Parts: sequence; structure tokens; C-alpha cells
Amino acid sequence: MDTEVNRSSQIRDGVADIVRRIWARDYSIWTDPSPGGGGDWMGWLDLPSAMRDGVGFAQRDQIAAMSGVTSLNVLGMGGSSLTPEVLSNLFPETEPTLNVFDTVNPLSIADALETIDLNTAAFIVASKSGTTAEPLALEAVFRSALVDAGIADPSDRFIAISDQDTPLAQRADDGEFAFHVETPADVGGRFSALSGFGMFPSSMCGMPTDEMTQSATAMARRCQVEDNSNPGIELGLFMAGNALKGRDKVTFAISPSLERFGLWLEQLLAESTGKKRRGLVPIAGEPLLPSTSYSDDRQFIRIVLDGESAVFDHEIDSHPIFEIQVPSLPDIAGEFFRWEFATAAAACAIGVYPFDQPDVEAAKQLARRALESDNGDAIPAISINYAMDSVVSNAQPGDYVAIVAFLPESDALANAVSDLRAAISNTKGVATTFGYGPRYLHSTGQLHKGGPASVILLALTAESDIDIDVPGQSFTLGQLLTSQAQGDVQACRNLGRHAELIRMSSDLIGEIESVAKSLYRGA
Repeated sequence: MDTEVNRSSQIRDGVADIVRRIWARDYSIWTDPSPGGGGDWMGWLDLPSAMRDGVGFAQRDQIAAMSGVTSLNVLGMGGSSLTPEVLSNLFPETEPTLNVFDTVNPLSIADALETIDLNTAAFIVASKSGTTAEPLALEAVFRSALVDAGIADPSDRFIAISDQDTPLAQRADDGEFAFHVETPADVGGRFSALSGFGMFPSSMCGMPTDEMTQSATAMARRCQVEDNSNPGIELGLFMAGNALKGRDKVTFAISPSLERFGLWLEQLLAESTGKKRRGLVPIAGEPLLPSTSYSDDRQFIRIVLDGESAVFDHEIDSHPIFEIQVPSLPDIAGEFFRWEFATAAAACAIGVYPFDQPDVEAAKQLARRALESDNGDAIPAISINYAMDSVVSNAQPGDYVAIVAFLPESDALANAVSDLRAAISNTKGVATTFGYGPRYLHSTGQLHKGGPASVILLALTAESDIDIDVPGQSFTLGQLLTSQAQGDVQACRNLGRHAELIRMSSDLIGEIESVAKSLYRGA
């Protein structure tokens, strides 16, 4: 531990050097990337100035081409969808309405097919590589639905966002999309908030992009200052310094209006730093706990919108606390850049390379194998009661329980899981996280496999009577979802992580509530 503390002090003493080397694109500031993970990934530093030049925003002719559209629906995963998800919640009253679909759960997609007016809907297929399985499957489903609805040429309703020379870009050249929005090849997905992945949908929907541009460019200038007043450096070294002292659970207290920002922060921190059995563990959306339930592995960050408040006002005085004040909603653009810079600095300090994701592909390969195996290699599922017994008996100080639900997203489920998280933390003193599958596979999934071995993964699944064929494929959405749950649990186990596949009953809300009560009774 003394070595880590000394490293933290040395890094803090070299603030000016860190700032200069990040802006100089000096990759030697970080440890070497994983095989195949290298390359030029520093283009995110240029995005604020690109925004000022109008790069990445919708053009007038593109907006005109979508005349009469009432809903713009993003089909994407991870870095391709999380920024639109955040912005659609910050600015809900837009024309057209912005929706984000980052799930292949057949119940969720069936509901979307029922509620979206397909006659006035347009779709963005967002994938940096142009090959991401989930958005391509969703594209096939929605294209088929438009044909069934009598749309003469569905291609006029589809927009592709990807890098140049990807399969999506080629298909756009071949006339399968109304147009293609090119994204910079030197910007990784989780650093792409200010590129076309985030800014094109926001400009198509009339969000305040001028103010967002001003915020991003102002923050970029501030992050060039070569001392501790640099907001990115200040935040990054706060997180890293505490992590090096054993406080690796970065716990967010966020204003209600900014709550979905936590999803974006989870991906940025988890996927960028969760490697080499170390990393920053983001704790977002956690219920308020008694002060005695927060162990000494915690650090807290309050992100407060002017005029609002955040929780944890009096519960965390004995823990390190970092305060961020956000003046207005468009200033979220500046926060995107601050956090990207901070994450790059934190990765330098804790000794990881921030731009690769070496453990993500393993889960994808195992999911493909499960999809092709007709369940011959399926992992046996256990009950949530049995899993809780295992968690209670095995959780140790410094562990965290990652609950991931391959289930339809709903307020009822979120509330039930929130109660369960509180029960786990109050009875065991360990932190918890919650995410939906397959979204988390493109977010915190890297951390679960490559980060600290303190994770206990609980993957919640359930049978469903509803499924949807994927046109042009031999599998259904339900089969794809099941294979992803199987593949990720197996990938975690292969790396020595505690991971359980859980099969829920038809009364899954009641079952979760019952387990939470049982934890308290057994404490």
C-alpha cells in the first residue's frame, strides 16, 4: 500500500507533465495496450473544436430529408447509444422525439413495435465498427416491421452512423440508408460523446447544440491548464489517488435531472480503467444507505445541477468527497469532456491503458458458441435464493455485488433491485451495482472481467412466452439474449470471478422483494 501511496504523490507532483503529454498525444504516459488494442485513439481531444466547426452535427439537407418524422430511434450499444440516452432524458421535449433502443430483449422490442408510430418513425443504426451484433439485429427487425406497415422504401427511414469504410458505410453507399454519418476513426466509442454518435441525434432533434458547443470548448480550454486548477486533472487524480489507497468504489451522488448521466459515467470509468486486476469501480444509482454501511473502500462524487440537490448530504462526511456543480443542462457537454480527460489522467496514475477493452471479445466469442450449441453447453441456472445464500456467505470487505438483469427494463424492477441492493449493503457492508443486459456488456462488462477480482456477478434471467425472429438470421432475439447471459457468466468464471446465472420465476418482482426481506431477517 505504501508503494501505491508514493506513486500517487509522484503523479500529483507531475501534474504539468501529465497535461502536456496528454495534449501531445504521448502514449508512453500509459502502460502498453493489450495486443491489438493500440493505435491512434486521441481524436477525442479535437472534438470540441470540431463541434465549433459544425462537424458531427446534422446538416440542413439531412434534417429536410427527415421531414414529417415524429420519432428518431437510435439502435446502438455502449458508446454508440449512451450519449443519446443521456441527452434524451435531459431534453425530453424535442421534435422529433428521441428514443434509444440498446436491448435485444424481445419483450422490450415487442412493446416498442406496438407503441412507435412506424409510419412516421426514422431509425439510426449506430456502430463504430459497423458490425455490432445487437444494432444489426434490431435493424433487421425494424426494417421488416416497416415493410409490414406498408412503407414503400424502408431505406429512406434509416440512417447509418459509423467510421469510414465500415460495412455500414458500404451499405449506405449501396443505397440501403438515407445517408451515412461518418465518425472519426481515432476516437474510441466511450470517448465519442461529442462526435456524431452524440451530436448528430441531438441536432436532428433540435437540442441546444450551440450552448453545448460553447460548454465543450470552454472545458477543453480549461483542461489545457498545467496545474491543479485543470478540472480534468483535479478530478482524475482525486479518483486515482483514492483508488491507490484502497478506495476504488467511485460512488456517485447525482441530481435527479442528471441521473441518467450515471450510465455514461459507468461505461467511461469501467471500460477504460478495469484492466490488470485493477480499476475504478463506478457505483451509480445506489439507494441511500446508513453511514455505517459505507466501508472504507469508498470515495464519493457529487454532481449537482444548479437549483437541485443530490443525496448523501450528511451520510458521507468521513469519506473523500469531490463536488461538481453543473450550471445548466447544456453544460453536460463540458462534463463529457471533463470526465474523458479525467479518466485518461486517472488511467495514467493507476497504471492501465485507457483505450482498449481486452476482455470484451472473450464474452462475445462464448456468446456465439452458446448461440450455436443448441444449449448443449449451457450453464445450469440456480435460484436467486441459493445465489443470495452464496453472496452472504462469501462476500468479503472490498467486494462488490454486480446485479445484471437480462430482463425488460421497468420502474418496478429497478425499485425491487434497489431494495435488494440496500439489503445486501446493509447486511454485508459491500457496494452494489445494477445494469441491464446486454447493455452492460458494452459498459461495465470489461471491469467485471479485467478489473479487481472483488466482483460477485449475479445475472438475472427469466423465461418468456414472447420472442421475435431476426430476419436473415437463424436465431431469435430471445436466443441472442440468452446466449449473451451464458457467455458473460462463463467468461467471468474462466477468469476466476464469482459469477452466477440465475433463473427467475414468473413473479420476479415478488421474488426479489422476498429475497431482500430474507437478507434482513438473516442478518
